[in-house]
Amino acid sequence: MSDAKWQNDITTAYPSEVTIPKPTLSRCSLERKHSISHSTYSEKSATLAPSKKKPWYARVKSILMAGLVKYWFLLGLAIAIILAWQFPNVAKKGGYIRAEWTIKWGAVIVIFFISGLSLRTKILAQTVLRVRLHFLIQFINLLIIPGFVFGLVLLFFKMHMPLNSLLLVGVVIAASTPTTVSSNVVMTKNAGGNEASALMNAALGNVLGIFVSPALVSAFQGPLIQATPEEESPAQAGGKVDFVSVLQQLGLTVLLPLVVGQIIQWLFTEPVAKIKAKCRLSDVSSIALLTLVWSVFSDAIASGSFNAVGGIDILAVAIMNAGFYTLFSLLSFYLAYIPAPFPGPKWVQRLRYSREDTIAVMYCAATKTVAMGVPLINVLYQSSDPGMVGVLSTPLLLYHVEQLILGNLEVELLKRWVARGKQRDLEAQQEEDGIVIPSPDTLADHPDLQRVDPIYCSETTHVGSSNLTYGMGNSTLVQSQLAQSEIMPSDAKMHHKDDQKPNEYRDSKGPFDTKH
Repeated sequence: MSDAKWQNDITTAYPSEVTIPKPTLSRCSLERKHSISHSTYSEKSATLAPSKKKPWYARVKSILMAGLVKYWFLLGLAIAIILAWQFPNVAKKGGYIRAEWTIKWGAVIVIFFISGLSLRTKILAQTVLRVRLHFLIQFINLLIIPGFVFGLVLLFFKMHMPLNSLLLVGVVIAASTPTTVSSNVVMTKNAGGNEASALMNAALGNVLGIFVSPALVSAFQGPLIQATPEEESPAQAGGKVDFVSVLQQLGLTVLLPLVVGQIIQWLFTEPVAKIKAKCRLSDVSSIALLTLVWSVFSDAIASGSFNAVGGIDILAVAIMNAGFYTLFSLLSFYLAYIPAPFPGPKWVQRLRYSREDTIAVMYCAATKTVAMGVPLINVLYQSSDPGMVGVLSTPLLLYHVEQLILGNLEVELLKRWVARGKQRDLEAQQEEDGIVIPSPDTLADHPDLQRVDPIYCSETTHVGSSNLTYGMGNSTLVQSQLAQSEIMPSDAKMHHKDDQKPNEYRDSKGPFDTKH
């Protein structure tokens, strides 16, 4: 008898008690198998292949290049100040390039025209009706922060703090400016926040700042001059603000280019998006802003206004700015996510914004703009000494640098906070839907649940072997394990006992007739 015939006889005479069918490969599995079979490298060869470790200088170069790409604006800021220090006659008022026209008009118009092209109309329309959220952000940014800083600087003057008075006045002016145009939107997006709300408030804040910021500076100017212990610098910045002239110049250099850019973006959305990406218009806007900083510092250095400002004064303002940004970020977080960290009554919880909205509030309320602030100072003090504008702008420039650094440090923390919130919402939804997923601690305490054999439910739903017992609420086998391990809720145990009764005592639905 041949081997084949003997094998057939054995198979016929002794049929197998357990038939293990060959698994049916899905299309995805076949594609994966096909790709692996045609792969040049096997798993063994990939594991044993020697890894080519980069030399230390290559790693240092890659780190430096990554930092340069991320923080190139801060490096450009330092270069602009160095150029102003070494060659102040180039970009000062009446200098070689006539900066009072080419930069203080031309660069500002370019900045806000590109800002108008960047503001996506459809996204703005999605959040325009969220009045309470917009009011909270603008209330913090344009009322709470300026009022707090104004009161603190008045206290410093009364205490005769040994700090340069012009710098302290500049701190108040910096607090009176609106939120940034673009960096707050970028940081909100990177942290997982509501980008649409941030974009809407960046546009709204800069439009409101044209009217609100001059009014705030005019209101604060008189008390600050009266309170200063010195007889010089702040008094030179005195005088009544000509609102007609201020609004006219800000309207021509800020509002009009913003509106024109927004109209063009609305009419030609796709071509504008392609041109913006191809020509890197956001970088062009940042370079225009750097030329504005160059011009302002050239005026200050050429007139000798920084001679009375010491290194201790700059350091003190930098420390104050870091404290301000941290304090205002925490204040914005608390007011948006009230009454964090406590749950509070339900009527208060209804006032709480989502985690995504809270991030938008933090970045939009606590930040201040150089693009709007420096032109504002130029317009408000255009009749004063040109060098004074540079000293008054210094606290705003320092605050801008520090908010970029601190804001990027917050990104990872806020991103993890949003992820935890989404995970918590997912678990709550699963619990509401009757899906029980044991925690790792529960699995460790009950080894019998760490391995669950494959269960085939109705409607060909397969709950495979896994460390997570998924859909166990309606599985007889898993319910039995849960009941024995005493982690099933009491009502579920009673339901499990009913399922163990004979068929005549059950209702028309079987234990595996689940809703998927």
